[in-house]
Amino acid sequence: MTGWALTPTTLTCAAAAGLLVAVDGAAHRLAERAVGLARERGELSMLPRALELRAIAEYWLGRHEAAAETSRDGLRVARATGQVNCANVHLGMLAVLAAIRADRDTSLRRVREIGESPTPGSRPHALAGWALAVLDLVDGRPAEAADRLASLARLGTGRGQVLVQVMATPYLVEAAAHLAHRPAATAALAVFDRWASSTASPLRRALSARCHALLAPRGGADAERAFQAALRLHPTEAGMFERARTELLFGQELRRSRRPRDARTHLHQAREMFSLLGVERWAEQATTELRAAGESIGPPDLPAARLLTGQQLRIAELVAEGATNREIAARMFLSTRTVDHHLRNVFHRLGIRSRTELARAFTAERHVGLASDR
Repeated sequence: MTGWALTPTTLTCAAAAGLLVAVDGAAHRLAERAVGLARERGELSMLPRALELRAIAEYWLGRHEAAAETSRDGLRVARATGQVNCANVHLGMLAVLAAIRADRDTSLRRVREIGESPTPGSRPHALAGWALAVLDLVDGRPAEAADRLASLARLGTGRGQVLVQVMATPYLVEAAAHLAHRPAATAALAVFDRWASSTASPLRRALSARCHALLAPRGGADAERAFQAALRLHPTEAGMFERARTELLFGQELRRSRRPRDARTHLHQAREMFSLLGVERWAEQATTELRAAGESIGPPDLPAARLLTGQQLRIAELVAEGATNREIAARMFLSTRTVDHHLRNVFHRLGIRSRTELARAFTAERHVGLASDR
């Protein structure tokens, strides 16, 4: 950034460039600085765009909950400053993030909030289409999902939202894998491949490999090699969700190729990761696949510590020790709103309703751990 005036505008442009070349961590840091500087200078009109870029970086980094929180913040600021289109973009991101977690009610509510105002071909319209396509895929309607995703852009003409379609390409390919006719998915994957191969991003390359596995002939060596390559490429620092999806899809491929024993290894991995992430619908799908692969299986039996992210676990421990949300925010350098948000997720994941129940759960778990150590 030598020679550049550090302004919210220049930082936002740099963050956008970082996302285009898939340096997600750097893009996130630049967007974060743009957000901080815009707040510090009172340039609120710049905040929604900077927050949008931060949310996209968090999406690619696998931090879906953080991305949703960022988009909610962007939505509030956009509405407060009268930026209707920016507000709709954040609503679209929230719809996509909810759909990816198979949270149908939240996703559809966000799509309805966008309403009829965005013109066809606009970014909010494309994001809403992506969200609805993911829900179609979750509900077993691959043809409808593929049609929605193929319509986001017309490759070769520059029309439509090409960048949104590139982000959504793994879902387009997954939907098209169930269909006999796949020209739109093949064309979109060619664009995604060019992008992935031009970057140093292991995640983009992992997703590219997974897409090729899905389009390879079923039961063949090409599909297995591509799935194995995807699993080798998935970065551990970018979160578990995409790796879990690859494990699930690989397990499905092996089971349908009449290799149930091999399938079970990957399906167990997927089920455990989805359970750790609190993504119940995907964990249920992995469980269904395990049963179809011949395994009798009950609900996952995971301790509280393994059901929570690191930050959620620390917040839960402080609550169990009697700290207030304000005290936790001060100790962890977070806003009280962020602590509130994480605590709601903790309650949901652990199936409890109060701070007292949380304290009891952690006390009981400590006693079990001490007993097992004797």
